[in-house]
Amino acid sequence: MDQNLEHKRHTLAHLLAASVRELYPGAKNAIGPAIDDGFYQDFELPKPIPEAELLKIESLMRKKLATWDKFEKREVTASEAKDEFAWNEYKTELINEFATEGKTLTFYTVGGFVDLCKGGHVDNPAKDIALDSFKLDRIAGAYWRGDEKKPMLTRIYGLAFDTKVELDAFLAQREKMRERDHRKIGKELKLWVFSDLVGAGLPLYTPKGTALQMALREYLMEINMRYGAQPVTIPHMAKRELYEISGHAAKFGDELLAVHSHYGEFVLKPVNCPHHIQIYASEPRSYRELPIRYVEITAQHRDEKPGEIGGLARTRSFSVDDGHIFCRLEQVEEEAKNIANIVKDFYTSFGMWGNHWVSWSVRDPEHPEKYIGEPTDWDKAEAMLKKVSDEMNLDAKRMEGEAALYGPKLDFMFTDALGRERQLATIQIDFSMPKRFGLEYIDSDGSKKTPIIIHRAICGSLERFMMILIEHFAGAFPFWLSPVQVKVLPVSEKHVEYARSVLKALKDAGLRAEIDDANESLGKKIRNAKTQKIPYLFVLGDKEVEANTVTVENRTASEGAMPLDTIIDRLKIEYHDRV
Repeated sequence: MDQNLEHKRHTLAHLLAASVRELYPGAKNAIGPAIDDGFYQDFELPKPIPEAELLKIESLMRKKLATWDKFEKREVTASEAKDEFAWNEYKTELINEFATEGKTLTFYTVGGFVDLCKGGHVDNPAKDIALDSFKLDRIAGAYWRGDEKKPMLTRIYGLAFDTKVELDAFLAQREKMRERDHRKIGKELKLWVFSDLVGAGLPLYTPKGTALQMALREYLMEINMRYGAQPVTIPHMAKRELYEISGHAAKFGDELLAVHSHYGEFVLKPVNCPHHIQIYASEPRSYRELPIRYVEITAQHRDEKPGEIGGLARTRSFSVDDGHIFCRLEQVEEEAKNIANIVKDFYTSFGMWGNHWVSWSVRDPEHPEKYIGEPTDWDKAEAMLKKVSDEMNLDAKRMEGEAALYGPKLDFMFTDALGRERQLATIQIDFSMPKRFGLEYIDSDGSKKTPIIIHRAICGSLERFMMILIEHFAGAFPFWLSPVQVKVLPVSEKHVEYARSVLKALKDAGLRAEIDDANESLGKKIRNAKTQKIPYLFVLGDKEVEANTVTVENRTASEGAMPLDTIIDRLKIEYHDRV
């Protein structure tokens, strides 16, 4: 974020606090930072504020802004700070914490408003902030300091940019995003449901949603097996000890979902790699067997906080396309290249390859405690990934601190139709976990060696990837991926018998098809099918029955009448080629 814009947004958070405290006596402001699209401020309020009153608050903010011409900074002692904010337990908590840490306490005063702050404001708010460059956006609940055991506060969000033009552009873009929101489209297309009896963050897929998932799973398995992968299957839980050895118990902490048993302590699996490691470790291995490539699409589980769950973006149970390659040191680079080729093939099918960049995600040298393994192994792994990037012209950008717990990685960052960047595929080199689990193979000279593991995901979580695809295509999926590929539309009841024979031919060809034989007008049937964003409609009337043809409509135009066998053969090719 541009520093000047960040300072404007932070200044506006103070302005919001001052305005709310004036309008609602007894309000206590907590924290108010700048964020990616504006700012927010948390409050304990004497009474709830309805959304309709945001305009009143915003109006006072504009009025006050004209008088805010300069911030005055003053260093204070902890005692002075606590005297000033004796009425505000949230500020008092921060003062005590900062004083204990030896931080300098500073007050900033502007327009008669005093706040505890470390700084980061514009010099002259009245001059530097345009009156029409910001607006209040929405109200939400937020636990104090993100802890559900602490009080729930009222969070007021605001939007802020350098100019009104930029603000208007953001609002227009957001409206497009709302139209493509996967929750809205998923409901319209009837892809999944949630149930209070099942629990939050646990999606239930309908036949149509399952068809979409199965198409993804089928393609992922097909493309992986081209490169010698072997599918495996693992259970959904394991003893906690497994994740203590791998390091994931410490990493995930309270996110682990415990399973209570009479015979030991189990958890629902948060990751798959320790399980795959146990398959490798189940028998002696020779150098001749390597590389061994395990792949699986299976559920993982994490106890996400209720406030962080929403649609398919973050769920408590999610399916992951996961793979682990056990190989010798000299095989690592070639295997990593193969994975990169799988990523290229897969994303080319969605038209997303080429609109991406690659992150070379390495350690944070200032915080080695965040990682497991030996520094020399990390050096080798990071150098290998850099070489793969160079030789495959991936042009990976070095990103410090973005490495995984156990090793560096290449992360593929794709841009969707609305310009949003998404981290999807990943290639991760791991020297650490094989050593933790004591993995071995017998080398050509009879000595015991430790294999290296390459962790890889092509689309990652299927839930999150479905969300991205829904919003990228606005629900109008490519033919091969569409839950319903063809809708058969008889013009009237006398055409239903022929329509059912067409439906059978489509299903016999392995295509996903439905019939609309309701006693309704053809126009209504076509409108309903187009609302469902179905790629092809087959319209059947007298002429089609007589000639054994179908009149084909795609999403944009009518293709006219065609022999049934001809169009089915064409669609089979389209399905197979994934275009």
